[in-house]
Amino acid sequence: EMRGVILTCCLAVATAFAPSPLAGNFGRLGNIRPALRSGPVSGVARTRHAGPTMQFIFGGLMGKKDETPEQSGIVPDVWPTTFTPTTPLRVKFSNWVKAPVNLKNPTAFGLGGTPAKGAGEIKAGQVVTPTQAQSPPVLGWEGAPGAYYTVVMTDPDAPTRSSPSAREWVHWVRVNIPGDNLPCDGKDGGDNLKEYVGAAPPAGTGEHRYVILLFKQPSKIEFPESERVPLVEIGRPKWSCHKFAEEFGLGAPIGFSYFKASYDNYCLELYAALRGD
Repeated sequence: EMRGVILTCCLAVATAFAPSPLAGNFGRLGNIRPALRSGPVSGVARTRHAGPTMQFIFGGLMGKKDETPEQSGIVPDVWPTTFTPTTPLRVKFSNWVKAPVNLKNPTAFGLGGTPAKGAGEIKAGQVVTPTQAQSPPVLGWEGAPGAYYTVVMTDPDAPTRSSPSAREWVHWVRVNIPGDNLPCDGKDGGDNLKEYVGAAPPAGTGEHRYVILLFKQPSKIEFPESERVPLVEIGRPKWSCHKFAEEFGLGAPIGFSYFKASYDNYCLELYAALRGD
């Protein structure tokens, strides 16, 4: 009887982490973190398309119109002037994630790592938990063959939206993403200039906005090593997306999205990782 119970539990966990048959090109979420940490990917083989493409499957997100950059406060909090997006930017987190360990409750340690429901594909302004955002999202847009792109994810609400003295706290910068090798999923041939750090708002600071901006580069760029930031906190507070874009000639954003998140138990794990614990 005990063997039957164990087998049932194992099957349930395996089913929970199995990729959805509808995931399409977004389906490799389980391998996304190791791929992103490995740096630039060479020799990637993708199906090539003639002309601009968005290589992902449309989900059930059509209907409600997205907010404008002004309505969401991205202008002026991240970008100082109005810009007009020229491509949709689709954002998809994993459908299943690992539940966080409650570091304040030792009796719950054994529950860490169990399956928890992920956010999946989101709309701009959707609320996502830090647990659901612990791994980088897969991104899709209308990429042009031969072009290169930069993606930025930044928090303008650090430490709080009402008193953003650390604005901006940069969470992710991925550069030199080939436009004919989408989606942006860690296997796209791009390079993490600043390693991905998930949403990690401090307890009691309310909702933070995590803004994702897409830029079309003028060409492939050789970024200096001084711009590279590993999985640490140093080099992230008081960053400026606008100044970064100006310095490297990226122009105005051509696409945007954002999500909102408040503190949860995963933040404790992330803080420990940033300290190197």
